[in-house]
Amino acid sequence: MNELLAGKRGLVLGVSSEDSVAFHTARELQGLGAEVAVSLRPSRRASMPALAELGLVPTALDALDETSIQTAIDTLGARFGRLDFLVHTLVHVPEGALDRPVTDLSAKDFADAMEVGARSLLVCAKYARPWLEKSSSPRIVALLSGGADFAMPSYHLVGIVKAALASTVRYLAAELGPRGILCNAVNFSMLETDAAKRVIGVERTSQTRQHLAKRAMTRAPLAYHDVTRAIAFLVSPLCSNLTGESLLVDGGFSKSYF
Repeated sequence: MNELLAGKRGLVLGVSSEDSVAFHTARELQGLGAEVAVSLRPSRRASMPALAELGLVPTALDALDETSIQTAIDTLGARFGRLDFLVHTLVHVPEGALDRPVTDLSAKDFADAMEVGARSLLVCAKYARPWLEKSSSPRIVALLSGGADFAMPSYHLVGIVKAALASTVRYLAAELGPRGILCNAVNFSMLETDAAKRVIGVERTSQTRQHLAKRAMTRAPLAYHDVTRAIAFLVSPLCSNLTGESLLVDGGFSKSYF
């Protein structure tokens, strides 16, 4: 198991803290044998030494700046010699946006959230493609959420962006499929991330997770490794001729009527 990704090299975009899906994903892929770089906003450079000590390659990247994306990916590609995988977890919530009615969102808030949460996947893929094409099994994976399919409290802008991201994955899969690059997504129910606690609060996050576990077919709350192992499969050579898909990880919650 720990050799599933032996010799593979790639980038996980969007590490914000140790309680982020991106961080747990990077550690999972690393534990399976991959050499992993992680991107952070330039303002989070203070976190880089800790990541380096863990064996992760910290890379500053501003998702609102295309030049920054190009520089980061080309620098990493040159260092690794190729890219075997790209995992996109980027999301941006403008200050106070989720506290306002969806009809009161400003054009800039909407544009910035969409740029980081959806279009950045296309930009990253554009610059990563030459490096991915050097791989024998190139993979791209993005992260979705239930808010892309259902209306959720305090989530409107993110849900809209995630729905756009889901469509982006499909069209990217169609374009890159003939080049051998597989593009998929993982959609998952709630984890106790820093982002979730910021968006809906600590208490509501806990209550929601309890409700989801009670209704899930497994009766088990979602754990980070449930999601990160699904991502690991999708970036691994075991995933073959499968693209444009969204793998739903929620313990069967969405398939249970009662």
